[in-house]
Amino acid sequence: MTNDDLVNKNYGADLQKDLLEQYKLYVESSLEVTSKRLESNKFHLTLNSIIFGIAGYLTTINQPAVIILLSAVGTIISVVWIQSIISYKELNKAKFKVIHELEKHMPACVFTCEEKYYKGKGKFQGLTSREKWCPIIFIVLYALVIALTIYTFI
Repeated sequence: MTNDDLVNKNYGADLQKDLLEQYKLYVESSLEVTSKRLESNKFHLTLNSIIFGIAGYLTTINQPAVIILLSAVGTIISVVWIQSIISYKELNKAKFKVIHELEKHMPACVFTCEEKYYKGKGKFQGLTSREKWCPIIFIVLYALVIALTIYTFI
């Protein structure tokens, strides 16, 4: 995409004012995506915690089939969680590309500058790679529960 595709140069006298309003709305929409991402993480964490807790309780009353089923469901939920994290990352990445393009028509490029300085701090590791560790840990725990249940009860 080029700058010519982003901004209609024939827009008229209110171009800068309306461009600023669109910029504000777009930045706000990127914040909403981040908020939805956090809510999604809370939901998946809560759901996995409940499932793992129930599976743990069921080990005390010898319910191997249910334990394995719950662990399989928890694994699927964790995989969906990882896919959700990746999807939100890609959406935000696209939004920030647009924001960076819009900033070329603004007096200051604050998000572009912030990203440059943030990534310039040495070894950069995005939040997504850290964020995915939580569902990966649940997947490993569920695999251990399944393996131990099979080993113990069968």
